[in-house]
Amino acid sequence: MTEKYVMLTFDLEEFDIPEEYGQEVSLYDQLNVTCLGMERLLEVLEKYRIPATFFTTGNFGRHRPELVRKLSENHEIASHAMYHAPSHAFQESDIGESKRVLEEITGRPVTGFRMPRLKPFDRGKLPDMGIHYSSCVNPTYLPGRYNSLRENPLPGIKEGLMELPCSTVPGFRFPLFWLSFKNLPSGVYNGLCSLTLRSRKNLMLYYHPWEFADIGGYNLPAYVKNPDGSRLTRKLERLIESLLAQKAVFITCSDFIEMLKS
Repeated sequence: MTEKYVMLTFDLEEFDIPEEYGQEVSLYDQLNVTCLGMERLLEVLEKYRIPATFFTTGNFGRHRPELVRKLSENHEIASHAMYHAPSHAFQESDIGESKRVLEEITGRPVTGFRMPRLKPFDRGKLPDMGIHYSSCVNPTYLPGRYNSLRENPLPGIKEGLMELPCSTVPGFRFPLFWLSFKNLPSGVYNGLCSLTLRSRKNLMLYYHPWEFADIGGYNLPAYVKNPDGSRLTRKLERLIESLLAQKAVFITCSDFIEMLKS
């Protein structure tokens, strides 16, 4: 691989994270917060003409079909199961249902899947559901969430389909996911992304549209909600500019896989 590829991905879901901290938020407000964040996010993607992959819940698609349909014109829509809220127990049938809902909305095939909160599940059944790749592994140790240090940090075949792991820094497996992006100074985070990109020639980065809304008033830990809104949006712009300066090519997950096959 001679080019350097960046997969910028977003979990397009209901803003339900306050539930994890004992705060109830109506579905109406959950959807609105996500949509407000999407407005800022889309301005950035359009400014830099960057395609992204949106792992989208079927529930969000059902309630905001116009937005998902519009996104599919320039970006990839993949599945993020049917629901994201902890109050909805995951069922295997959620994968197929979300795929059907999203394909009806967009008129395009949905070939990728990311499990909400990257929880373990039977990935071996995904190919039979028409899923060609998954991005369900963060190959690091995150206390209270998961220990995936034994997982392969590089893209590869796992249980019959392509797995695109979330990027970690080579060697010590520091995760480059959304919490690192929020809490590290831009210079440090961007430098770690650059180091990883030079070494592995690809980056799989994931964030959430709701992070780019103004969520300071919610009962969330500071490390989850700060920075938010326009401050976080500017941070994303600095990251994109840093990666473009390295002549990185931004690509959707499905296009990256097709490139690997060629």
